[in-house]
Amino acid sequence: MKVISIIGVVLAFVGLAWLRAGGKGGNGGGASQAHAAATVAPVGPEAQRASKAFAGLPSGHQVRPPPGGAQPALQRPLKDPVFGTCVTRITDPSQWEHLSRIRHYYSKANPFNADNTRAILWGSDGTWLLYDTKTWKPIRDLRLTSSDAEISWHPTNPNVFYVVDMVPSGALRALSRYDIAGEGKKLLRDFTEYVSAKGKMEGNQDAKGRYYAMVGQKSENENDLDAFVFDLEKNRVQARLSVTLRMVDDWISVTPSGKYVVMMGKDRSRVYDTNLKPVVELPPGSIGHADLCTSMDGRDVMVYDGADHQLDGNRNINVADLQTGKVSIGTRIGWNSTPHVSCRNLNLPGWALISTQGPDKNYPNHDFEIFWLKLDGSGEVRRVAHHHSNREDGGYFAEQHAVSNRDGTMILFASNWGGKTINEYLVDLRGVTPGNGTPPTCAAKP
Repeated sequence: MKVISIIGVVLAFVGLAWLRAGGKGGNGGGASQAHAAATVAPVGPEAQRASKAFAGLPSGHQVRPPPGGAQPALQRPLKDPVFGTCVTRITDPSQWEHLSRIRHYYSKANPFNADNTRAILWGSDGTWLLYDTKTWKPIRDLRLTSSDAEISWHPTNPNVFYVVDMVPSGALRALSRYDIAGEGKKLLRDFTEYVSAKGKMEGNQDAKGRYYAMVGQKSENENDLDAFVFDLEKNRVQARLSVTLRMVDDWISVTPSGKYVVMMGKDRSRVYDTNLKPVVELPPGSIGHADLCTSMDGRDVMVYDGADHQLDGNRNINVADLQTGKVSIGTRIGWNSTPHVSCRNLNLPGWALISTQGPDKNYPNHDFEIFWLKLDGSGEVRRVAHHHSNREDGGYFAEQHAVSNRDGTMILFASNWGGKTINEYLVDLRGVTPGNGTPPTCAAKP
């Protein structure tokens, strides 16, 4: 038995070295799974600050069920009676003609611009509306062609966003730069070599806004695909790789650091560098709702729902190291929680924003909740608010899909709040002083 064990260890190391050198196949990370992660220390002053960013929010995993209550009036702050944060309803369909709902697009698409003065929200007919975030009133229709346009705000210029939109033929493949203060939409690249080219609705640029990963369909055959990386700085395609639908069935995206590209397929997720050379394959089941994040010590990680990749028999939020493939448990959630993950807080590393549905009879501890998960291996959570939305009553668009701005200080979520109309809500965390444990402040009464 000892000889067999030694041989197994040697083979494991050989296999890992081969994979890092560019080999494909096998479990690719399955051997490096772990049920728990060692707590890591924040690196540098930015991470030190981020580590204590939400010290004023409640922690722990006690069951704190959402209370009842009527939908808040428009633009009237409400103090969350459980967690003490300030929640404000910021949209109503009456704000724009012919709409039945106004909300943000998804948990992986940051609605806020670089200085948090504008936000882009999404109407029930596919209209994209520019909002003033001081008054939370719509400014204008941005007149984008596709109801599923892929929008990425510029990391530093508050007037500019990039958008993948339709060409006149109706194909989604045109990458443009949109200046909301001046020239409007300007075409950067029409990927005419493809029938369609997109990030599959869930892709993001790196934190500096240089790289964008996309999938191009070369013919009517859905398996005739390229993954490619576009360099916005040099206005050129940096790398291409022939892929199958099975490899990139769900989405493709660049990590915050700009080092890696992740493709989520039908059975697992795969990691490449930005030249599309293989780095590691994550274990089978590394699929589902996920986002690409930065750990407290600066590593690129994927935080994802572990329903299809159970490390201890429970449903957990899993955290995968994108260099090594090692997977650990972030925190436990209920089986009926159907979580969404967001890491658009690019200026505040070390935290993932989780939002859940429910109810779960066995582990209701975080049902219908929005909370921050600390990405240091400690399992620490900081609890933000209940969203009061139920997809059983409102369907897909009633899913909360909580998402924050780049600083993690403003969170948006969608909610039908016990009714039928789906609106947008803001949790303002700017009153939670980083580092000193100051609790949330809200002038409104619970």
